[in-house]
Amino acid sequence: MNNDSLIEISLIIKNEFVEPVSYVFKKFSDYDFVITEDIEFNPDEKEKRPKSELVTIKSYLEDDKSLDNKLSSIQGALALIRMVSNVPDLLIKKIYKEDWLEQKFPSINIGEKFIITNDNNTLSKSKILIKINPGLGFGTGHHPTTKMMLEKMENLKFSNKKILDFGSGSGILSIAAKKLGARTVTALEIDELAINSAKENIKFSNLKDIDIRHASIEDLPQSYKFDIVLANISSNIIINFSEVIYSRLLKGGLLLCSGILSSDMDKTIEELKSSGFISIDSIQEEDWCCLELKIA
Repeated sequence: MNNDSLIEISLIIKNEFVEPVSYVFKKFSDYDFVITEDIEFNPDEKEKRPKSELVTIKSYLEDDKSLDNKLSSIQGALALIRMVSNVPDLLIKKIYKEDWLEQKFPSINIGEKFIITNDNNTLSKSKILIKINPGLGFGTGHHPTTKMMLEKMENLKFSNKKILDFGSGSGILSIAAKKLGARTVTALEIDELAINSAKENIKFSNLKDIDIRHASIEDLPQSYKFDIVLANISSNIIINFSEVIYSRLLKGGLLLCSGILSSDMDKTIEELKSSGFISIDSIQEEDWCCLELKIA
């Protein structure tokens, strides 16, 4: 056992396989997962975001006595996925915790309003800074699902609104909502490591008044109602909780959701409509989509 090191596991896979692989990583790893793409472009120079078919998904295991069992569970689950899809071999390497906590990622511009960075020296008079500590929280905004959510959010009215972030992860969307002027933000997450990450990121972004809860949406009191629900999770969770989400929205409230494969978009919209939602808009990027719906 080594308290100074972690075991990094990673796969380079097609976008369509992110959902099953991320489920495996989240279930058996000791930390959350991160998804990145090896692309370069400068939106300030009007360059368009290049299309990438491949992403890298990473997670981390404690280098302890249960390491072999955790790796065996992950390898076994990946073997089942390989029965129906072409997923490469798992890449495994040892890294030092000190290096992991000090890792950097390039600042990125999203939409017209946001810059996501982990550099305290980054300044902007015209844009909203979201500061993320990648060693403690993995959602960095590089993946299309987070990017589309932020792009949609910047065109919605958040001023004086009550916001629910369902499955808040690293806290990016909660931070963005607060910086867009939300009156209250309630962030729900069932992963304790992600909650700790979000708390650090909220502090890193110089915010205090975001209510982070170790809970799911059905755990909230019936009296809790919101103007906007943000849900960057998965189509299965969105569908399974569609009626509960509907019940938590105020009259005329909005649901903005992503984490949905484009192949599941029509099914997800129909299921949400059956729960009472009215579809307003949808956008797609690569193999992913983002939906905007409302209640009457």
